[in-house]
Amino acid sequence: MLKRILLVGIAVALLMSIGLAGVWLWGQLSSPVSAQAVETDAEYSPAQTITVVGQGSVRIKPDVARVSIGVETSAETVSEAVAENESNMESILAALKDLGIEDKDIQTMNYSITLDRYPESLPSAEAGSSQPQPVYRVSNMVTVTIRDLDKVGDVLDAVIEAGANNIWGVSFSLDDPKAAQVDARADAIADAQARAEALAELSGVQLGPVMSVSEVLGTGVYPMPAAYAVESAAAGGGSISPGELEVSYQVQVAYFIER
Repeated sequence: MLKRILLVGIAVALLMSIGLAGVWLWGQLSSPVSAQAVETDAEYSPAQTITVVGQGSVRIKPDVARVSIGVETSAETVSEAVAENESNMESILAALKDLGIEDKDIQTMNYSITLDRYPESLPSAEAGSSQPQPVYRVSNMVTVTIRDLDKVGDVLDAVIEAGANNIWGVSFSLDDPKAAQVDARADAIADAQARAEALAELSGVQLGPVMSVSEVLGTGVYPMPAAYAVESAAAGGGSISPGELEVSYQVQVAYFIER
């Protein structure tokens, strides 16, 4: 029995010795790597940096136009106002389809029915007239995407002739701005590098590598709005110029300062 206890004790002691040796060996192997990493990082200090905001932009012709088209009707009863509104909107949708506008490019943005209790100013008491009757107003608005910019004027002329009496501004944009954003981003990075180099030279220091890069929110594609007069469109004289778009991009870049 005593012999068995001694053997167990010896085995436990051997295992503990092997474990301690493994821990020591792992520390010896890992410590040079850690020391080297610390030594490398120590060449640059986050407290000694130059931070700039680079700006880049490209101008490009738009390829789509968007316009909000509305119909507003009024009548003494809801059913009459709704029926007239639906009839006009059906004519507008038919005109859009005749011009090649697909269903996916027509989206309802607003539909409302309101009761106007005072459709006109109240007459004076001396006139002895009765108060005007309340009327119901129905408004229906759709946003239309026009992919053939040569048809923008034709589309607006057609919908006004079909019964549209509200047009909310025409805007131009890019269907897919990714390619233009790539160019603008590259310009922003180059601008940041130039700004940082100029600041380093003025400060009498040497510019080091990049510490961090981040996008600045709020950059993107800026569509150019175009006004459109209903009177000129009804007379067949409406004309719209898409012009160009500006795709902008901003990045914030922090550079280390060489010691």
